[in-house]
Amino acid sequence: MKKNIFLFWVLLSTLVGGVSCSSEELPANPTIVSPVSSLVLSVEGMDYVAVPRLKEDKTLDNVLTLEVRKASTKAVVKSIVLADASAEANVAVGDEVTFTGNRWELVLKRGMETGSYFVEMVYNEPPFMYFVKTGDYGPEGERYYVNPDKSQKIASINYDTKFEGYIDLTGTNWDNIGLVASDLSSYYDFSGGADGSSCSFEMVKKESAGGNVFACDGPWGNWTSNNGTPEITSPGVWKINFDAATQVMTLLHTQWAVTGSAISSLKAMTYSSETRLWSLDTDLSPGTLKFTTIAGGYGDPIIVYGASEGLSKLSEEGTDIEIGTAGNYTITLNLSQPPYYDYSIKKNG
Repeated sequence: MKKNIFLFWVLLSTLVGGVSCSSEELPANPTIVSPVSSLVLSVEGMDYVAVPRLKEDKTLDNVLTLEVRKASTKAVVKSIVLADASAEANVAVGDEVTFTGNRWELVLKRGMETGSYFVEMVYNEPPFMYFVKTGDYGPEGERYYVNPDKSQKIASINYDTKFEGYIDLTGTNWDNIGLVASDLSSYYDFSGGADGSSCSFEMVKKESAGGNVFACDGPWGNWTSNNGTPEITSPGVWKINFDAATQVMTLLHTQWAVTGSAISSLKAMTYSSETRLWSLDTDLSPGTLKFTTIAGGYGDPIIVYGASEGLSKLSEEGTDIEIGTAGNYTITLNLSQPPYYDYSIKKNG
């Protein structure tokens, strides 16, 4: 059984500063410190120091906080120093570690005694923008109303000026649409119509008049048309890409499908506006698969997602998804929480 290694803790040392003092200069309330004197991890190419966490009673917890700019499931150990030189850790400099649920377990050992400590990754959520349309109503019936708790969003996975997301327009048609800054200080629109299943607009930035209403001049479009393409079985979901630096917004009508050696042929998925999930029940054989869009018009770009080890479980750089056993499966695709996309594959019966 693992036990806390109290024998590792160094007494009479301040938590912050680490200044050497004579006995006359000792603080009035000396604090014990973690057995980990120093731990530096590299996340997404940047180095961060794991900081011991205090409990409510001001004693040390067995959790260290790693505050990062951009979250990841992977980190590399750049340096680790233990307070007790005779102790050993389950990692060494240069090792790659994996965070599960934003936590990684650090195990220390001395002789027959072991203790677990947890490094918890803390990060700001990716920058985002609200999506607004004519049919978004406020409590008094106002149109173009942004509800921070309910409005759809696009987000920046790289914490920069480039945003993306999948927007559900299945319940509307010919609405004007626009984008709103996360602090509600400004919004972007364009007075013109969307032509076809893919198009771009140079949006115009406008200052907010105050409140949560953002009356956009457009663009507008026939958002639920399949554009004469019978393979589009669930029309009305659009991918938005927006670069705040150039103010260019790109729209792409998306119909998702499953493809690969594990499936007999490319099969379209069905979208549910209620759950905001794409799904498909189908027979699979041993092999691989990926998710792909079906072009809604001539020249439309094709998006292909494979498995990713990052916070987003899917990416365009992702690998093939392995299917090991033949059978009937339910496949779901969740694109409703940008910039993090997810999927599930469950065998039926």
